[in-house]
Amino acid sequence: MKTNRSTKSYVALLSCVLALGTLITACANEPKQGEANLKKEKRGAITSSIYDRGNLPPEEGTIDNNRWTRWINEKGPVDVKFISIPRWESKQKYNTLFASGGAPDIMFEYDTAYLNQLYTQKSLMPLDDLIEKHSTEYKKLITQYPVLKQLGQKADGKNYLFGRLQGLKTSDLLFIRMDWLKKLNLQVPATTDDLFKVAKAFREQDPDGNGMQDTYGINLSFTADGIINSMFQNTGYFVQDGNMVRAWEQAKEATTFKKKLFEAGIVDKDYLTDKNGEKAKQDWITGKLGIFATSSGVDQPMQFQTYQALKKNFPDAQIAPIELPKGPYGQFNPGYKFPVQMTAAINVSAKDPISVMKYVDFLVTQPTMQAFKNGIEGEHFKMDLSGCPEPTDKEKIKREMPQTNDLAMLSSFALMGKCEIYEVKMNLDVPQEKEYFNIIKQSEKAYLNPERAFAREFDGAILPVLPNEMQVNLKNTETMEEMWKKSIVSGDKYTPEQALKEAQSLWEKTGGKQIDEFYAKWYSENKDKIISSKDLYKLKFE
Repeated sequence: MKTNRSTKSYVALLSCVLALGTLITACANEPKQGEANLKKEKRGAITSSIYDRGNLPPEEGTIDNNRWTRWINEKGPVDVKFISIPRWESKQKYNTLFASGGAPDIMFEYDTAYLNQLYTQKSLMPLDDLIEKHSTEYKKLITQYPVLKQLGQKADGKNYLFGRLQGLKTSDLLFIRMDWLKKLNLQVPATTDDLFKVAKAFREQDPDGNGMQDTYGINLSFTADGIINSMFQNTGYFVQDGNMVRAWEQAKEATTFKKKLFEAGIVDKDYLTDKNGEKAKQDWITGKLGIFATSSGVDQPMQFQTYQALKKNFPDAQIAPIELPKGPYGQFNPGYKFPVQMTAAINVSAKDPISVMKYVDFLVTQPTMQAFKNGIEGEHFKMDLSGCPEPTDKEKIKREMPQTNDLAMLSSFALMGKCEIYEVKMNLDVPQEKEYFNIIKQSEKAYLNPERAFAREFDGAILPVLPNEMQVNLKNTETMEEMWKKSIVSGDKYTPEQALKEAQSLWEKTGGKQIDEFYAKWYSENKDKIISSKDLYKLKFE
């Protein structure tokens, strides 16, 4: 019995020793807290472009280091270093960055044609495998809305662009001083001839009553040039007799009209130096401009701020958006925001595309879109009784959120519900906000009229990508633009007829005919599948 007890005691002791050894080994192998954190997935680091519009208050920091870039780095899944891109010289800046090897990992750009150019230069990374294997949020989005994939695909069948859903929105606008019309006993111009007469009267008949001839009839700088082009359907290509053709005669007629305005002294003689339209905007705000052609959409805060600035200076000013006057080729809706906007791409040289994909997924989530649209709850807005964000301090928002619209270039605001319709947020008990609410409704009626064709029949989002060798030829359009501008300001020394002749000659000599044939063939083979301007009203998202 004693022997058995000793044996049992020995076995029990041995078991304890072995168990203790196992525990010690397990404890020795178990990582410490700090070591465990080190073994977690390493946080990625990427670079991203960001537009610089020159509108960030100094107290907010710099465009690449401010409250919102810090917010992204605090809340987002990766570290993001921002690279500043001048808004109105983006192509030049990107080209310089690509040449030096310093282009950002993810590039945001509104000009789809330029993104297409980068594709032909093999500067963009295909996205299909990246989205399929490493995306969650964006993958869900393109599955539910395949039009995003359709418009992101290129000739090789691969997807190269990220996009967002906006719904059909206004872009180009034509405002007029109704109080000036009334004072001079004039009517809203219905034709381009009427527009010239009204603008001339605004220049010569002292509509502001100060006894001086110091007002301009209409602006011609920046996007105003394109708005006048729309009156003449001078928008690159259009369909004539079932064929896609280049708008040569339309370009000449539009230029002739601009030259007529210029020579009559109706527009600022120095308009060509107003590269970003700021001078024209100041002329409007300070009561020195009767017809204001501008862009970005009527439902943008910056447009309401411009209206507020004008009304602050001239409380009795009466403003109305007017339809584009009818020109020799008909009456059209002006430039618009395409319902689906392809706005971003990944640099083919990006070292960590998986981290870029994580960033994209972060950008398309509802909380991120909400922050870019309305700010931070408790700081910039509170929820009202209907469950919609209500601004708590509009001046604070204006000061602290001037750049969030460009950070939101992948925000599908069309999916954010009625709360994010701009006019829904307006307080109709405030007279100025009620006035602007009516301007929004009038603008949508005037510029998104389904009974009227859009001047631009082919949006850049749906045009096919030109072969690389044709992209070089396409750059001659910039030289041609300079010819048209020269003919406006050169009097009898250089006329629109001469500009037309030289532009056509340059186009023919540098392969333009091949570009025309390429587009004509594409249209002929795909006319039944192309998203036409008539289809735009059907692209609604819920």
